[in-house]
Amino acid sequence: MNGDRDVPGPADGAWGEPGPVNDRSEADLVRTLMSAADAAPEPVGSLLGAVERRRARRARRRVQSVLAVAAVIAVVGGGTAVARGVFPHGGGEGPILADATATATATPEKSASSTRKPTPSPSAVRAPGASIRPVAEVWPAAVSKIPAKSADGWKYRPITALSATELLLSAESSFEKSGRLEIYDTASGSRTVLAETPGPEGVKGYFTQSVDVGAEHLVWYGTTPNDDDRWADFWVVPRSGGTARQVGEVTGEQAEVEAVGVTADSVVWSVSGGGVYRMPLAGGTPERIEGTDGLHLLSWPWAADVGERDFGKKQTKLVNLETMQVVEVKTPDGLTTFQCGLEWCYGSGDSEDNQAVVQRADGSRHRTLPGLSALGGNIVLARDIGVFHVSSVVGRDERGEEIEDHSVPLIALYDPVTGTLAGAGRSDPKGGGYGRGTSSSPTSIIYWDEDQRTVEKCTMVEARTALAPFPSGSPTPTGKIKNCATMPEGGGREFTVVNLLAIPRTE
Repeated sequence: MNGDRDVPGPADGAWGEPGPVNDRSEADLVRTLMSAADAAPEPVGSLLGAVERRRARRARRRVQSVLAVAAVIAVVGGGTAVARGVFPHGGGEGPILADATATATATPEKSASSTRKPTPSPSAVRAPGASIRPVAEVWPAAVSKIPAKSADGWKYRPITALSATELLLSAESSFEKSGRLEIYDTASGSRTVLAETPGPEGVKGYFTQSVDVGAEHLVWYGTTPNDDDRWADFWVVPRSGGTARQVGEVTGEQAEVEAVGVTADSVVWSVSGGGVYRMPLAGGTPERIEGTDGLHLLSWPWAADVGERDFGKKQTKLVNLETMQVVEVKTPDGLTTFQCGLEWCYGSGDSEDNQAVVQRADGSRHRTLPGLSALGGNIVLARDIGVFHVSSVVGRDERGEEIEDHSVPLIALYDPVTGTLAGAGRSDPKGGGYGRGTSSSPTSIIYWDEDQRTVEKCTMVEARTALAPFPSGSPTPTGKIKNCATMPEGGGREFTVVNLLAIPRTE
């Protein structure tokens, strides 16, 4: 590990703040948009997938620009791609804003949607999600407001819930740069510092990554994502709090950590290529757990045959790594996404289907959820509660453009035990956003900023400069083109939090 390399740290700013995140010119953006347009898939569904895939990769290099996220899902001929949701994660990956909207208005070609036959005005039509009640009405005990900043002004990033009232938060001195772990009690409003999250001495560009909660300890790992070193280290602290201790370091394949957990005597983790390792809490040589080839840690002791990089791959089994018991998963036909928690599984078809399915792993208690679709491969939250994108489309206008009902919730949370749906997130006509806790195991926190809004900002740029280079034999464009993007604005004072551990459940 080269600890002497000085890598620039992340830009300041937190979830929900625009911050100094763009180091590219408008011309660069438009050029990227136009060059990507020919290969761009259908806007909304593909953007959600792109954002989820970006979240899953735990990138080795930090993305410098929010607008780059929009660029990779560019749309042909003046269409607009909007992602509804925010998927923040660990340090060093740079901002991931699913609120980003890329609009290119330079080309005269018609978009694919403009060739569709228009539907009658849907003045009396309601979106399927319009009947979903807000989470504050469905599970009032699970919803609370918490400050978005710590007492000394560091920005909070929710991780997971420890109980029905205790929330585990990361306090960040700058964007994604965790400095300590705190517990916020929603019943009393009190805050407790659990532990500092130091980095190893002499290592530059170090960022704490996912935290996981065990019965006796909290564990997390760190990496230097801004360089090419395949290196990671692991830290533990008693669940009651105290001084964090580095357990050990790993390199090579063992350092491609995608999920982490902790037992009574070991740190456990899985790697992106499949396989689960363990290292004694007292330190020592890591070992690969026998029989875990192709497996990815879900929540100790359970692992699955689908990892975060296996976007679109359907899960076929769950494995208990303590007993090596294998639970075969019966996957329904016709789905593009299918993922299981410890008992319940969820899936959906393509983005036009707008119908999710839920069932037990053995295929029993199968049911459909109209108007919902899976958010990439990250469907299952703690307690096997599902999270879905809610369709707001009620028809198309005379130009073939989608007409939306913005009264629908941004996302829906589904409790398979009670069969209850609840709407969550902050929605507005240009997108909206929400966040999910960053724990390694499925998180028990969903949150959003009620005061944040999405605003559109447009500039005129020279077409000749922005669209160069041009295909051989094509005419040189003249004049200016309009480049628009939506960005989050405002907020930053408090979060609305849904604590899944506070949801009452009866079979």
